[in-house]
Amino acid sequence: MLPVLHEVVPEGGLRPGSVTVVEGSPTLALALTAGLGERWCAVVGLPEAHIPAAASMGGDPMRVLLVDDPGRRWADVVAALTDGCALVLTRPPDRPAPQVVRRLTALARRNGCALVVTGPWEGANLRLRVEEGHWAGLGTGTGHLRGRRALVVSSGRGAAGPGRRVWLWLPAPDGTVAPAAETPETPVRAPVAVAG
Repeated sequence: MLPVLHEVVPEGGLRPGSVTVVEGSPTLALALTAGLGERWCAVVGLPEAHIPAAASMGGDPMRVLLVDDPGRRWADVVAALTDGCALVLTRPPDRPAPQVVRRLTALARRNGCALVVTGPWEGANLRLRVEEGHWAGLGTGTGHLRGRRALVVSSGRGAAGPGRRVWLWLPAPDGTVAPAAETPETPVRAPVAVAG
């Protein structure tokens, strides 16, 4: 786990066998895959996942298995990948049936795999939500997106505790995940000359 995420993720990282739901930010979901070191992760059903962006956050692109479109066998693909991967990041194609949720949760627990879901999932141990976000770098009709400040809120059972709230750069101007100030820095403007 990236150290900057310790404030919103309890116990300093995702517990093996736990289920985490991420809402409102594919970048936050990808950030959870960074920092795994020599362990493998899989990304299932997220064809828009930008692996080079995860690499700039500290992830190893050579240790990521990608399944862009698992088709109707989504649950079977996720089930197979929980055996051998430290983390599986996935988006269900539809709201999964309760028996599918129970099966995949049990397999993740048995195999010691952290399951991260960017869609509907009942009974997750932890929920991370981007409640507010502001892009930096754009002026009035000019400029380039440089980074995004995001208010990340965590909630869940057990050690997650209620409502941890942290401002983060998701991503920072250099592509990493970093702490952000609660209020954006005010840009310095040149003084306006007044004709007299």
